[in-house]
Amino acid sequence: MNMMPGIYLLVLAALQIPASKAEFFSSTSGLGQLLRTEVIVLKELQTYVNEIREHADLLQREINEIRAEHLTAAKSIESYLNNPVNAFRLIKRLHTDWETLEGTVESEHSRTNFLEAMAGHRQNLSFPTMEDFVGTTLAMTRLQQTYKLDVAELSSGMLNGVKYGSAMSWQDCFVLGQHLYSMNDFNNTVPWLEQSMRLLAQQSYSDEPVSLDFMEAVIGYHESLGDYQNALNLINHVLDVEPEQRLHLLEKRAHLEQLISDGVKRGLMHEVARRPEDYHATQDYLIYQQVCREELMPTAAAQRELRCRYFSGHGRSLNYLAYKLEELHRDPYIIQLHEVIGAHESVQLQHLARPVLQRSEVYSPTNGSTAATFRTSQGTVFEYDEHPIIEKLSQHMTLISGLDMGFAEPLQIANYGIGGHYEPHMDSFPESFDYSLQRFKTNRIATGIFYLSNVEAGGATAFPFLPLLVKPEQGSLLFWYNLHRSGDADYRTKHAGCPVLQGSKWIANVWIRLSHQDHVRPCQLQRDHEVSLQYKD
Repeated sequence: MNMMPGIYLLVLAALQIPASKAEFFSSTSGLGQLLRTEVIVLKELQTYVNEIREHADLLQREINEIRAEHLTAAKSIESYLNNPVNAFRLIKRLHTDWETLEGTVESEHSRTNFLEAMAGHRQNLSFPTMEDFVGTTLAMTRLQQTYKLDVAELSSGMLNGVKYGSAMSWQDCFVLGQHLYSMNDFNNTVPWLEQSMRLLAQQSYSDEPVSLDFMEAVIGYHESLGDYQNALNLINHVLDVEPEQRLHLLEKRAHLEQLISDGVKRGLMHEVARRPEDYHATQDYLIYQQVCREELMPTAAAQRELRCRYFSGHGRSLNYLAYKLEELHRDPYIIQLHEVIGAHESVQLQHLARPVLQRSEVYSPTNGSTAATFRTSQGTVFEYDEHPIIEKLSQHMTLISGLDMGFAEPLQIANYGIGGHYEPHMDSFPESFDYSLQRFKTNRIATGIFYLSNVEAGGATAFPFLPLLVKPEQGSLLFWYNLHRSGDADYRTKHAGCPVLQGSKWIANVWIRLSHQDHVRPCQLQRDHEVSLQYKD
C-alpha cells in the first residue's frame, strides 16, 4: 500500500490482533482463507467509502491497489498464493495495514457501521496472528540466505531471475526490516531498511517534510545497528532536500564521517554474534545450504556408476507394468521410482489431508512432540486401511521394498508453506530413544517419500553428506534405508527439505520399522556401521 509516511506510522504500533483459529505461514493450504477474508473486509471498506466522501480519495487508492492484486491472483490463485512475496504481502496487509485504515475513520461520525462490521469479521473470519507474521518474516530471510537472493530482486518479485509476483512497497520492506530488528536479526535488518529507503526515494512525495521525518527515524535504526554508511547516505539525502531546516543533522553527519574514517565497528550488528552451539553457524549447516543451491553435487565418477532400469518389484506389479527405477546413490543405496502414482491420485491425497492439517511437530526426549522453527509445515496421518488410495501406497511400498508394511507407521501427508523447510535431521531414532511407549518397539529401517506435487523452485530433498539433491516430481517415490544391515544408524542418510522458493510442496512420508524385516535385509556376520561413524557428530 502506498500510504504517506505520516499515515503509515500508525501501522508500526499496530502489530498485534486477536488470535486466529488457524496457522497460515506453515502451510500454503490455508492461505486461501486469508484471500477470502480480504475480499470480505474490502467490501466493508467500500460500503463505508460509499457512505462518506471526505476520505474517499485516499481510501479508494488503497482499494484499487488491493483489487489489482486480486485480479492478478484470480488468474491463478494457487500460483499466486504459492509465491512467498505475495504471501508475505497478503499477511502483512491483513495484519497491519487494515488496522491503519480503521484508524483513519475513527474520527468520522459515520464510522460506526464500518467499525462494528469489522469487529464482527474479526470474530468470524480468518485473520493472521503475530506468529504468522513472524513466521513469514523468518521465511523471507530463510529464502534470502539459503538461495543467496538479492534483496532488491526479491522485493521486486524476482526469484532467482524469474518474475513471479508483484513488487513489495517501501512500507512492506520497512515493516519486514523492523520485525527483523525486533527479533535481534540485525544483519538481515540492514538490507531491508536500505531497500525500503531506496524505494521511498523513488516516490513523488519523497521530498515532502513528513517523508524526510520518516527518513530521520530510519537514520537512528542504522546508527544503532552500526551501519554508519547507510545512516550517512540518508543524512546527505535529507540535507540535500532541506539544508536550512535540518541543520541539527550536520553534527551527526560529522560524527558518522569520523567513525567511518577511523574504521570504528560497533553497534548491534557487530556486537551480537552467533552462539558457538548455534547449529546455523556450523559447517554441517553451510554444506546443507550449498547442496540446496546446487553448488555441491556428486562427482562425475560417482554418477557414472548409477543406472536406470525397469524393476518388476518383489512380486507382481499392481498395474502389471514394471517400475521405472533410477539409482541416485550406490552406498548408501538411494533410489527414485518415477510415475508410481498418477496426478489424479496425488491430488486426491491432498484433498483427503487438507481439512485435517495441523502444524507439524518434532520429537524431543525432554519436551516430547512440539512445533519447531526448524520444521515449518503442516501435516496429518492416516492408517493405511482408511482409504483405497492410501492402501495402494502401502502395496506399492511392499512391491518396491519387499519390506513388511505391517510394521510401518501411519502414512504422514505434509504440506510446506511460505519458505517451508525441514532442516537436516535423521529419520532413525538416536541410541537413547525410549521405545517403551512406541507402537513398534524398533527403529526406522527405511523411509519412502511420495511426492504429491511438483515444485516450481526450491523444496528439494537434500542429503548434505553425499552430497545429493532430489527435486520433487509428482507421482514419484524416493526410497532409502536409514539403518545399516547391522541395525546401526547410517549417519550418511541425514537429510533435509530445502526451503520452498516458489510453489506448494506436498509429500506423503512412509516410515517402516525394523521388526520382522530380517527376511528381506538380513544382518551380515560383521557389523557394517563404521563407514558412517565419521558423520555421527
